[in-house]
Amino acid sequence: MKKIDHRIETITSDGTSVNLYPLDEYLSDILLDFILDGRRSYKQDGSLTLVNYKPMATFSFVTSPGYMPFIIEISASEDYDLHYPSYIGVECCGKTIHLNLGNLNKIIKSFGFRIHKETVDVSIIQGATVKDFDFDVVILEYAKENIDTRFDDLKLAEAKIKTLIQALESNPTLRKDFHIEYIFYTNRYDGYLKYPYIYFIPVGTANHIADFLLSLYQQNYGIVTKLPPEFTLNENVQSPELKKFLDKLPLDMIAKTVIGMYGSHPVILLPKGDYSQYLTGNERVINLDEKVVIVFGNPQQTPVPEQQTTAPQAQEQQNVEQNKEEENSNTDLDKLEKVSNSAIAEGLGKKIQFIYESIIEGDTINIEEKKHRLETLNNVLDELGKAILDALKSQTPLKANELRKYIKDIVKSAGLSYINNFENYLDYYEHSLTETEELEVLATLLTYIGKTMYDIDMI
Repeated sequence: MKKIDHRIETITSDGTSVNLYPLDEYLSDILLDFILDGRRSYKQDGSLTLVNYKPMATFSFVTSPGYMPFIIEISASEDYDLHYPSYIGVECCGKTIHLNLGNLNKIIKSFGFRIHKETVDVSIIQGATVKDFDFDVVILEYAKENIDTRFDDLKLAEAKIKTLIQALESNPTLRKDFHIEYIFYTNRYDGYLKYPYIYFIPVGTANHIADFLLSLYQQNYGIVTKLPPEFTLNENVQSPELKKFLDKLPLDMIAKTVIGMYGSHPVILLPKGDYSQYLTGNERVINLDEKVVIVFGNPQQTPVPEQQTTAPQAQEQQNVEQNKEEENSNTDLDKLEKVSNSAIAEGLGKKIQFIYESIIEGDTINIEEKKHRLETLNNVLDELGKAILDALKSQTPLKANELRKYIKDIVKSAGLSYINNFENYLDYYEHSLTETEELEVLATLLTYIGKTMYDIDMI
């Protein structure tokens, strides 16, 4: 487990500034702090959101669209002395890790430590849903005389502990299934005296909790939270069938799509549901746990040959198709009215992130050119971010044409020219939102801009 070293500062739709942290680091940090601080109980508020399919969490409740508030409650049993066993059964989220220490128990004893164990219980509360995760922590407690730092013994003690940890890591189970952490506690009666402790913390606890939170988020918002391992993200895929499918799909669903490749075929990933009305007849549908993968170019049936028609029949068919198109157009307008502001911001944010990824993954771009394009993209995003912050402070939203200008500069930074990929969202922003709703879109979009700039800074 490691301390959080990644952070994104963003503005919510109501203008509140919040810090976002990668969910796995966030959970690991909370659990590690609890264990190393020697607490008996702890409670932490939090919220989960997705930034370009990457789960991020806050250390507070956030009620803005796209954020799922939750509570973490942690408690620990009193640790008990195991003395020096050669075998320890360590429970972790319903499974037992069989830790065979063998002769390591004698080495632990020779270094002056005794072996203890405690059980930590983590409760995740989200609305009326409560889920418990229990795991054991093995503790090596220093049992000999205290270490007196007045004689520079602390450095010697650390060297001694690191030597012991090296010996412990020779055990394949400890090396594979546990994080090994150590800490020095200060004597409450004499600030010079230190007590060393070593902890064996099971790997995977934070992952179990993260998976549960993501499953709740997916249930609550209907948004895919994890990509299947066979799926390769690539929004630049060209496919006539894929285009036809997207043209039929309601705009509020487009923001929830993930486009890429599934083997050698174009593919789209969507939340679980029935999409048969949007299919063209040349797809293969794969139902996963909470997702639907639609693979294009894999015919399930032989297409029916087109029938020849006489002129009157052709005219009649044309009239029927025209009426159908008008009905579909009216239906699409009805669906547009139901598009959420967060879907518009998410759609724009995903397209911006794709511009960044097209630079990173461009095989024909040399390193110097990639560096130049990323710097240009970062500068444009910085300008757009500042413009959005000014708009939020003044409560005067950016005009659609102002956004278009920034978007064109963003696209140019990658040497690309598909501004049309943004147009559906920009048109909706321009013609279908009130000023308040536009401000909400800008506030949410700022989160995606910050995440892309963070990705650039990490390179």
